[in-house]
Amino acid sequence: MPPSLHWTAGVHHDGSALFVSNPTPALGETVTISLRVVGKTPIRGVFLRSCPDGEPWMIEMQPSLIQENTVWYKADLAVTMPVNPYRFKLITPEGAYYFTALGISRADAPDSGDFKLLADYPAPSWIKGAVFYEIFPDRFHNGDPSNDVRDGEWEVRGAKTKHRPWGEMPLHYREGRTLDFYGGDLQGITRKIDYLHDLGVNALYLTPIFSARTNHRYDIMDFFEVDPHLGGSEALIELRAGLDRVNMKLILDVTLNHTGWFHPWFQAAQASKDSSYYEFFTFNNHPNDYVSWLGHASLPKWNYRSQKLRDQLYRAEDSVLRYWLRSPFRIDGWRLDVANMQGKQGAVQLGHEIGREIRAAIKGHSPEAYLLGEHFHDGTPHLQGDELDASMNYQGFTFPVRRFLAGKDLGADWNANWADTHPLPAEFAAKQISRFMGAVPWVIAQQQFNLLGSHDTTRIMTVLDGDRALTRLAVVLLMTFPGVPCIYYGDEIGMTGGNDPFNRACMIWEPEKWDRDLYDLHRKLAALRKSAPALREGGFQVLYAEGSLLVYQRQSREQQLVVIGWRGGHNPLGARIPLWPGDIADGSVLHDLISGDSFTVKDGVINLLELSHGMGLILEVTHP
Repeated sequence: MPPSLHWTAGVHHDGSALFVSNPTPALGETVTISLRVVGKTPIRGVFLRSCPDGEPWMIEMQPSLIQENTVWYKADLAVTMPVNPYRFKLITPEGAYYFTALGISRADAPDSGDFKLLADYPAPSWIKGAVFYEIFPDRFHNGDPSNDVRDGEWEVRGAKTKHRPWGEMPLHYREGRTLDFYGGDLQGITRKIDYLHDLGVNALYLTPIFSARTNHRYDIMDFFEVDPHLGGSEALIELRAGLDRVNMKLILDVTLNHTGWFHPWFQAAQASKDSSYYEFFTFNNHPNDYVSWLGHASLPKWNYRSQKLRDQLYRAEDSVLRYWLRSPFRIDGWRLDVANMQGKQGAVQLGHEIGREIRAAIKGHSPEAYLLGEHFHDGTPHLQGDELDASMNYQGFTFPVRRFLAGKDLGADWNANWADTHPLPAEFAAKQISRFMGAVPWVIAQQQFNLLGSHDTTRIMTVLDGDRALTRLAVVLLMTFPGVPCIYYGDEIGMTGGNDPFNRACMIWEPEKWDRDLYDLHRKLAALRKSAPALREGGFQVLYAEGSLLVYQRQSREQQLVVIGWRGGHNPLGARIPLWPGDIADGSVLHDLISGDSFTVKDGVINLLELSHGMGLILEVTHP
């Protein structure tokens, strides 16, 4: 597998501190922008193009460091706007090359693809070292059986609640109607804090815990009450105290797109047009024809044309979002359910306006709070510094990794006729990753919420048909990728499960049923993730991507790591891995932090004598 790369593979810049003297500058500051060029190139000149107040401005970059095989170009950039876009123009004998966050090409690109530097951006200081763990509370651990939902405790449209024995398979919607409960609660999470801490987790994301009628609780009927069947508000206070003991963060899930039909505000609006809550909803024909989430009558959609609604949910001091940020609960952020639909109703499109208001309200109250939005497709328009801190990075990580490793896209999860079941070659996985990363400022890319799966997707072990080697490789990619990794409960022990509700099975607490090797890998890489400078704040560069082989670099001033992933089966011929584009000189020794093996660079490459199925390496570079 001899590598053949164009000289442009050695041109690199990202928004990390290695290339931007201050990645989080103040307005009015001047920063130094660097471009690294490796290898023999025909470059005759390099220009930095900024665009202050909308007018392009060209600055000639000067060679500041010339080494045997590498040239660093530098130029100063004045930070004059909240968002400061820039790109590079390389002059060569064959013509100009344009280098933006979306890549390098002879063809020019729209300004939307520029690198972006934010001014006065208050990134949560704790997020770079976070390793999240998602919990579906009813299915994690039953800490207090006395608060369990009882058989027939309530009824919804002819279906009654069912109390299920722990560990039995969840009921399909046709049978259970999301009214099957297992008794997991907040007391159960509190009792398992030591397990989470030992795993290496230091941040929790809980799906909704507020009073509701279903097991998923996205049909919230009281935003100011923790569901008594989860232990009530006192259990949340107890959980907060337990998390403080081990310095663990907590974010909660909230539905700012809709509520549940049992919410008293909706009940009042449905009962009378004269209700003060009538304006909170959109009735096509009162009382039973109203706008709801995807047509589900149980989830009436909020009408954000109402200023009073905005006050109640997030603007007022006693609003929903601010209430839980305060003592004694002191949550550390919010996950906004279906943020892609929030504030959007046909001709009324208020998504960005609402997004900016929510950010102002949350950050004005708790500057360190993490504001995360659910986006299954393209959330990048909401990730430009004035709305969300991050999105659930399905398109920029989850889906390209699943397609690369398993050949299954989201349509395959849903058994849709538009499903793609063809493995995605590494070069296209890398392209998708780079496109979505390049569409947001670097400081936002460092905060993106990366996951292999969630309560809304098939579990990763099932996606990979039980392939343990590929599952281990998936974990390597998760823990080494820019952004914030999140483990879905039970994935660390090899739990399986198809799409909802089978991905929401009860956590297995019998250690003899665990995949111990997989657990140990999660634990080892979670520790590495929190301690390695290159993973906490380093840049990102794809070094090689073709077929079944994906190679990328994470580099900070203190550390240089190379991640290698091989999807294919056993290959006794091995591979020659090109490392010269990453400025890794001949004679450098690369030590695998997983296996302990070492490799030496010669002629710009390392030779892997053999490739094993699902191989994942994390190589730390020691320069000669």
